[in-house]
Amino acid sequence: MTVNLTDRMKAWIEAMGCHLCVATPEGVPFVVLGRYAEVTGNGEVAFALAQDEAKVIAPVLSENSRVAFGVSRQGGIRAAYQFKGTGELLRSGSVFDTIAAQAKEEKGIDAESVLLVRLTELYCTKPGYEAGQRLDGMTPEELDAWERQRWKDVPRKRD
Repeated sequence: MTVNLTDRMKAWIEAMGCHLCVATPEGVPFVVLGRYAEVTGNGEVAFALAQDEAKVIAPVLSENSRVAFGVSRQGGIRAAYQFKGTGELLRSGSVFDTIAAQAKEEKGIDAESVLLVRLTELYCTKPGYEAGQRLDGMTPEELDAWERQRWKDVPRKRD
């Protein structure tokens, strides 16, 4: 199933970066900051990772490809979502080349790899009665309307 992302979600992911979480099969979590993110297609997000960041999650991803992430900085409050999917570390190819070049140009990140996450689940993490509500079953129109009822702000890209 493809997870639909609104333009607002895409803007928050790309403007703020994300905290990326992977876990061993035993459930031990590892978290790194994805400082550069780009939505590469509906339901796919690519993160440029420096060598030290990739080194933390690569061994875990080889055992368990599940990835969860949330928007960093004030995005955790203003874009209260948890995104889940399967991750793949890319070290070559057109997606790697494009994302690595953009991360270098925009943020000065020397990408050793690109984590490509294919989204399968989307949850609301807004405090209150909607916390934990699963949103990935909504059509793009329903999701857009749901979000517009709650939030109106869209961030600008930062350095």
